[in-house]
Amino acid sequence: MSSSNKIPRIVLTMGEPAGIGPELLVKIAQFQFEAEIVVLANSNLLQEIAKQLKLPLVLERIDWTLPPQRHQISSLKIENTDLVEPTIMGELNLSNASSVLKMLSRAGELALAERVDAVVTAPVHKAILNQIDSNFMGHTEFFAAQAQVDKVVMMLATSQLRITLATTHIPLAEVSESISQDLIEQTVKIIDKAFTQFNLPRPKIAVCGLNPHAGEDGLLGTQDQEKIAPAVTNLKNTGINVEGPFPSDSLFTPNKRKIYDVFLAMYHDQGLPVVKAIGFGQCANITLGLPYIRTSVDHGTALDIAPFGVAVSDSLEYAINYAIQLVNGHLPK
Repeated sequence: MSSSNKIPRIVLTMGEPAGIGPELLVKIAQFQFEAEIVVLANSNLLQEIAKQLKLPLVLERIDWTLPPQRHQISSLKIENTDLVEPTIMGELNLSNASSVLKMLSRAGELALAERVDAVVTAPVHKAILNQIDSNFMGHTEFFAAQAQVDKVVMMLATSQLRITLATTHIPLAEVSESISQDLIEQTVKIIDKAFTQFNLPRPKIAVCGLNPHAGEDGLLGTQDQEKIAPAVTNLKNTGINVEGPFPSDSLFTPNKRKIYDVFLAMYHDQGLPVVKAIGFGQCANITLGLPYIRTSVDHGTALDIAPFGVAVSDSLEYAINYAIQLVNGHLPK
């Protein structure tokens, strides 16, 4: 972690070259950040996009031996990533997928070596990366495997709401059988430990039920009684400040958000529609459980709009500032 008198060094990955990631890097260069911003990207592509957008951009090769320097508007420190073939915006090219994976691997290496204080990622196209690496399921799983971490937890956060997930990108039909007492206990422990890792007060955690009305005493399903409730009891006995399971339809109200720091949803679409409805564009994806800080945008590659230069950089800007706040031991409000 960075001390308060040290300028954080934040590394950004460009993401899918044909998506909006490169455009977002050019646009965030125009903002002020209380950190050094280093991008892993293709310099020619960024300069081409800057010219199309008529935005000023100075790219300076990063010297890793020098101490971090505060970001200067319209400039970026860069470590160049070569692409196999020229990029056509909006059109995926399998030939360049290996460059994206190298970019992600380099970002993780820098973080694990503590040469950067945090990693912030622009969106990648999971399907095309999976074609050259059958194990690739997303940033979260990639960085966890690289760091040799058995389990990580996805947290989507706005200034008003923080949602974590017990299960992530699996079909809805598989959620029920995936929920177990052990899964809930592991997940909550990672959440609690991550706040300590970020030098934050230990959180008060609310756990969603799986079934409508948290099962309504078994009438609408037994998982809440048989798996989730025992896990919460065991966790409370270890000193973790956790409660539940609660009916999720009434859990995310303003009053409940004042009481609880983090909410644990059982599956992707139980929690993420709520947090995105509240703060889309001002929302960051944070990976809990890694040995370093990693944040990301709350959207995908947007190939459909990539050729037109109309992407909005709010989410990437928010993810960068969220990472900076975590580096400094603060939870954005």
